[in-house]
Formats: sequence, structure tokens, C-alpha cells
Amino acid sequence: MNILDVILPIFGMIIAGWLLKQTGILKDRVLKIINDYVYYVGITVITFVSLHNTSKDLLFYPDLYILNTVPLIIIMLIAYAVAKHWALEKRLFPVFIICAFYGNTGYIGFPLNIMVQGYDSLDLTAFISTIHTLIVMTIGVHILKKYSDDDAKNFKFYKLPVLWAAVLGLLLSWVEIPDLLMLPISLISQSVSPLALLATGAMVGCAGCRIQLKEIGVLSVIKLLLMPAIVLIMATMMGVSGTVYKTSLLEAATPVAVTNTILAAQFKHDYEFASNAVVISTGLFAISLALLLFII
Repeated sequence: MNILDVILPIFGMIIAGWLLKQTGILKDRVLKIINDYVYYVGITVITFVSLHNTSKDLLFYPDLYILNTVPLIIIMLIAYAVAKHWALEKRLFPVFIICAFYGNTGYIGFPLNIMVQGYDSLDLTAFISTIHTLIVMTIGVHILKKYSDDDAKNFKFYKLPVLWAAVLGLLLSWVEIPDLLMLPISLISQSVSPLALLATGAMVGCAGCRIQLKEIGVLSVIKLLLMPAIVLIMATMMGVSGTVYKTSLLEAATPVAVTNTILAAQFKHDYEFASNAVVISTGLFAISLALLLFII
């Protein structure tokens, strides 16, 4: 697998977003519309489709859930301890935590698993990605809300469209979606990743002047090395192997998710830190991925 085939398109979209913002083509009003679209529409549709297409065998396989929830919780606790030790400011504290455990399981995870394991792994990859997404949209959003202002604290979980999408996806999993509906659903799903990357590049802005290298460096080690190491150890102890093991490991090893920037912006936190973390961790991912592929 050519690592550049995964990395270059991602950086290309991020740079395009940065250029559009710097030249004034991408206005703040338009950027907010893009963020809202990705957050409220795109992620919701992807969640629905992923759970709708999940097989019953996967739904009732407990090791799959353990291997893709426990490591995330462990990383949350480690990131919380680090953030507490450094006494990070209120706008940065929750962003550091979600960036540590939520990786780019979709835009990077999907092509990565296809290149390593083939298209047969895509359904499992989508399901695991949905597990990660549901965790960040519940526990992650709770953390963001806790450290946000009074308006954001009024945010209610039952208003999260992604949760209802997950429920509907499971309930309607036995119903075949008509082609008339699948076309717009597919178009929306395909639009999310590039738009999210454009928004991330735009939100980097002038943040390069204040990149917190120490914080992002430690964050990258936690996300790119420690998290997959935990999955590897747990899988060995549990006796999990094959596609479930490989897919869980590859998804855990993905760099900081673009969605973290969108979430940070939604709750008025330090989205510039999240943007920089996406860019830097994605660059370092080229190194950690080479090590990971050697292990697999």
C-alpha cells in the first residue's frame, strides 16, 4: 500500500480550505453553514446507513464492542489526567480529551482498511467507525458541554440527530432502502469528508502562529501509538484475531479526526488547536502507519 495515496488527498483538501479562507473566498458565514451541515446532516446520514447495513452477527458479537469501547475510555482517562496535570485552559481542556480518543475512522479509516484488507472489510469498518462516532457524540459531547458556556450547557442529548439516526438505522435494518432514497443518501455521505477537511483547513487560519507543539506532540503519541497499543494488548489477551482484530487496530490507529474541529467550533472551544492537531497528527501518521503495517 502506498501511504502517500492516503495522506496526500487529505492534506490537499485541508490546504484548499486554508487557501479559500485566506483569499476571502470562503466567508465566515459560509464556513458556519458547512460546519452545521457536516455536524447535523452528514454525520447523521452516515450513522444511519452504517447501522442499517450492519449484519446481525456483528451486532451480537460482544468482543467487538469491548475492543472498540474500552480502549477509548482508557485513553479518555489518560488524556484527562494529562490535561489536569498541565492545568489546560477551559477552552482547550475538553478539546484535548476528545482529540486524544476520537480518530479519523471514516475518511482515513475506510480507505486504509480497503487497501490493507480489501473491500470485504468495509461493512465492519463502517460499523466500528459508527461505534467511535456514537461515543464521541455522547460522552465526548458531554465533556464539551461541561466545559462550555451557559447556552451550550442547555444542550440536550435527545436533540442529537445522530442518536436518532442510530436508533432508526437499527430498527429499519430489515427494510430495504429504495434506490430513489439511496441516491441522495449516498451523495450526502460522500460529501461529508471533503467538506469537513475544507472546513478544517479554513479554521486553521492564523493558528500556525500559536501552535502548542508540546501539547499536540503528547496528544499525537497518545492517539497514534498508545491507543493502538492498548487495542493490540487487549486483542491478544481476549484471543481476538482475523478481520475484527485488524480492523479494530487500524481504526484505533487513525490520526485526530476532522470532526473534532467541527465539534470544538460548535461548542465555542479551541477549534484552532483541534485543526492543528488534525494537520500535525495526520503528518505523523505516515510514520506510525509504517510501524503498524509491519506489526500486522
